[in-house]
Formats: sequence, C-alpha cells, structure tokens
Amino acid sequence: MAESKKRCWQYSIDYLKFGFLPSKADKQLPTCLLCNKVLSNDSMKPSKLEDHLRRCHPDKIGKDIKYFQTLKEKYEKKPTVHSMFASTSQSNDDGLRASYNISLLIAKSGNRTPSENS
Repeated sequence: MAESKKRCWQYSIDYLKFGFLPSKADKQLPTCLLCNKVLSNDSMKPSKLEDHLRRCHPDKIGKDIKYFQTLKEKYEKKPTVHSMFASTSQSNDDGLRASYNISLLIAKSGNRTPSENS
C-alpha cells in the first residue's frame, strides 16, 4: 500500500497581507498577528488564511500591507516569557558563581572557625 505524501506548506512573505507570520515555535505553522492564534500547516494555504481574516477579523479586510508590517514589528519586539526569565536567571547565576568562588577561597585557605580549633 503506497502512502500518500502530505504536502507541507512553506511560509511566504505574501501571507503578511492576510496578517500572518510563521510561528516562533514552528516555522511551518502560521500565527495570526491579530489574535495570536497558531493555525495548522494545512491552513497555510492563502485561501484559508484569507478565510480566517474574513471570518475572525472582518474589520481588517482591505487594510494596507503597511498596517500589517507595523503589527509585525510590534509582535517581534513584544517580550516573551523566555526573554523575561533569561535576564533574571543570568543575575541568579552571577550570585551563585560569586558565592561558590568565596566558598572555594575559604576552603583553599584552610582557615577554620574558632569553634573548630578547640
């Protein structure tokens, strides 16, 4: 039995006119700039993207490409959970490293506390 090969749609820059970008998690899935909904790869067909725009965002039909480019820039500048926690974890790592280095210096010096000398 021969398996039918499923077509995997690729993102085209032309899809921006419908308000879609490739998903940050999976470049083969479209993400709506207006509602942040990630659709399936089968929805990457231009007719389905246009249908989503018509059904879910009828007030945005006929908007100029500049409108969607502005939304794209805002979307790309928007902080993500990963970017917000990356800076926090970096500062925690710095503190942990400093604490480790101080402990290492104390251990190497061989100094004991006064209670350990008795």
